Amino acid sequence: MKIYSFSLLAILLVVGCKVGESGNTEILQNRSTQSVSFSHPQAECSECHEQHVQEWEISNHAYAAKDPVFHAMVRAGQAQTKGKVGQFCVQCHSPVGLATEQTPVFFDEDSGLFKQELEELDVVAQQGVSCDVCHSITDVIEPENARMVLTPDGTKRGTIKDPVATEAHQSSYSELHGKSEVCGSCHAVTTPRGALAEETFSEWAGSDAARQGKTCQSCHMSEYIGQAAPDSPERTLHRHTFVGVDVSLLAPEEFPGYESMRELVRAMLESSAKLDTRMVAVKESGKRQKRALEVTISNLTGHALPTGATAERQLWLEFIIENGAGDIVFESGTLDAHGDIRDGIASHSTMPGSDPQLAYYGQYLIEDQILKGLTEADEIDQRKKELDQACDAIVEGGGAAPAGVKVVTFPWQANWQCNRMIDPDTSSRHLFSLQELPAAKYSARLRLLFRTFPPYFLRELEEVGALDVAVKDRVPLVTVAQKKWKFEIDGDGFSQIRR
Repeated sequence: MKIYSFSLLAILLVVGCKVGESGNTEILQNRSTQSVSFSHPQAECSECHEQHVQEWEISNHAYAAKDPVFHAMVRAGQAQTKGKVGQFCVQCHSPVGLATEQTPVFFDEDSGLFKQELEELDVVAQQGVSCDVCHSITDVIEPENARMVLTPDGTKRGTIKDPVATEAHQSSYSELHGKSEVCGSCHAVTTPRGALAEETFSEWAGSDAARQGKTCQSCHMSEYIGQAAPDSPERTLHRHTFVGVDVSLLAPEEFPGYESMRELVRAMLESSAKLDTRMVAVKESGKRQKRALEVTISNLTGHALPTGATAERQLWLEFIIENGAGDIVFESGTLDAHGDIRDGIASHSTMPGSDPQLAYYGQYLIEDQILKGLTEADEIDQRKKELDQACDAIVEGGGAAPAGVKVVTFPWQANWQCNRMIDPDTSSRHLFSLQELPAAKYSARLRLLFRTFPPYFLRELEEVGALDVAVKDRVPLVTVAQKKWKFEIDGDGFSQIRR
């Protein structure tokens, strides 16, 4: 069996950054002089673990180093920060490329830009989060920013307590691989400037799921009975598709499982939330009652909704009402000509602020000049609290945001964030005012929609990161939940709902 070996670094590698370190900080710690070895999944691992490799190869772990958005982000980030992003993104997207020193940041004299070439990675580093990356983890220093220890010494570590001996490799039981901490290594990200760009692990840690003993693996590596390898006993195994919300945005023929992964993602999203509605009369400040539709979204996951790189995720309600003639008389959550949500940020939409009843769930990255100048921990904490309290004014636009605060697009530009997600084990209630509708019969349709990237984000990456213009048309729009009904507003001004 051929092993791709490298003697450039050590067997024991601490590959992550501490919170607050700059991207140029050295993030590999050499602990030995022995060689580093990583196997090629399809060429080697599949000889004995064919089903696991077939599941993995359509997953986002296999896609991590090939993702065109990731490549464009690296190009833009290195150029805009003058190389200060360093290895920060690569440490999770291609740990093998980092460990084997294939991802140096350099200054290109011809273009006058700092660069990090990812297109020329060798065949193993191109596999992203490959079999050996996960099965070589021996410790998690802290579940954030890839602060994990890789020991790629040929021993494969996993949750099988009595592995069958094989000449292919040494095997070892690892309690760590059944814990969420091993996932939190890369699914919790604090940028070097302090923005909490991904909080999935901490969201889970505070959830009922965690208290009940459910791990990341419980949902994202579902169990089944089978053989881990030929001639091995039947036992409880885990799926390696790692279904989340992301899908390949390469051309369909350039990455396997294009449609099958989209169906798996759709099914998971459809199980993530419950949508309830009722027509209500709302009394405001003792004034007359106003008609409204109350929408309740219940988060059924073990983390926030949405989660992940939440400044890129978009979850929102689309609500459309038509009169008896089929004319639209009310709409919210509908898109502008470019396909963007009509929120209050001028750079996001051609019609900013034109959807005053918008129900949107996600994250806005911000840069605050006051926070930028603070050095004392208590002052920093106090300023962050003030920014959290001002989030509504910041994201609604219209000049109400505090001076010196602006919404930014990319994580390296941000030093804090405004979160508008639905916490785990909670529900979010939103009221759509229908007071302006006259007495008549109506048809209504409501959808909870999700997508991984907004068009404005990808258009900017086309300009600053040379992203292929075809990518934005491959982002699926998923209906998480929906309802349709008919109702009537009578002469007394109240709504009679007919399902």
